[in-house]
Amino acid sequence: MENSFFIYTGKRDTIQIERFHLCTWEFNNNSSLVEFGFEISKESIKDDRLTISLFIPWVEKSCESQDLYDKLIVADNSRFIFNDSISATKYLKNHTNNSGVIHTFNGRNELCVLPADIKIDEHKIVSATLNLKAYKEYKQECKPNVYFRFWIKPSVPFISMRKKGVSKSTIIYDIKVNERRNIPDDKIEYFNDQEFCKIKYCFSFNILPNKYDIVFFDSASLKNVRTLEYESFNKYLGDKRVKKDELIVVFNKKEVKEFENKEVAESFSFFSIYSMERIGTGQFALAILINIICGVLIFIPGYRKTFDPEISLLKVWSVLPSEIIIALTIAVALLIYFILPVIIYKVKTGWSWVLNKIGLKR
Repeated sequence: MENSFFIYTGKRDTIQIERFHLCTWEFNNNSSLVEFGFEISKESIKDDRLTISLFIPWVEKSCESQDLYDKLIVADNSRFIFNDSISATKYLKNHTNNSGVIHTFNGRNELCVLPADIKIDEHKIVSATLNLKAYKEYKQECKPNVYFRFWIKPSVPFISMRKKGVSKSTIIYDIKVNERRNIPDDKIEYFNDQEFCKIKYCFSFNILPNKYDIVFFDSASLKNVRTLEYESFNKYLGDKRVKKDELIVVFNKKEVKEFENKEVAESFSFFSIYSMERIGTGQFALAILINIICGVLIFIPGYRKTFDPEISLLKVWSVLPSEIIIALTIAVALLIYFILPVIIYKVKTGWSWVLNKIGLKR
């Protein structure tokens, strides 16, 4: 699946994103989730409202989304997400956390976490709007950067590229951020009127079942591989699909390089491959199916010759022994075993497409 993301604003806005977080989740029940996090440099904040847009090639208007502000105002969650302990949390307005909070970390600068209004339109564009009035009115001489985060549930099981073989399954992630050469042809004119956000650090997290092995990774960007911290993530995400000791986290990080005081990196890309050896019921079923078919094909020519005169291939089916009929029945059942999941997936995909079209017409 295409995973070229574009982060931008209008031409009159020049937004500096200090850190961009992209976190992909793949669960064992063939479903996924994608988180997007933005830390906006305080120097970029000029007005009382700010809208950042994100073009996502696979997103649909029907996709479910959720702002994660309510999760991040909890100190334990933010401590875990930002990998630093929190010594204090301050409210922006009226001693309530409705307008935003400022977390004071021990090892990094303060950070203001704000709620965001997330909207998805029919053109595959996600818009996040921040109300910055309380932030600007907050009496603090040196204001912190602003952060918001949200997740989207894709309308497809996975956003990664999947390749399934007889004995191996492969996951391929090819993620690109703000790579202009990957702008879709029908969006070139549109993006000519937009301003891509400048990103200083780009973080990519692939969270997937631990039964997969890393086959290929970018050694320059890979920072960490670990088992998912179940207790912390379960509390933060609140998703029943997160199971203990089932998921691993592959963490990659890239940053803008400077040459003669000029920024030379305008885009980011992350490529990785994961594979899993599969020797289970599917492989055994396929072996039995092939064995039955081969056995029947070998049996029929010799069986035809036992008749005098030799009967034709069309007539032999009506006089086959019951054992062969049973074997063929098993073969048909095994064939259905392989084909039925594909049919069900195609039907669900088609039905989702129909519902989406009906929703657009309304």
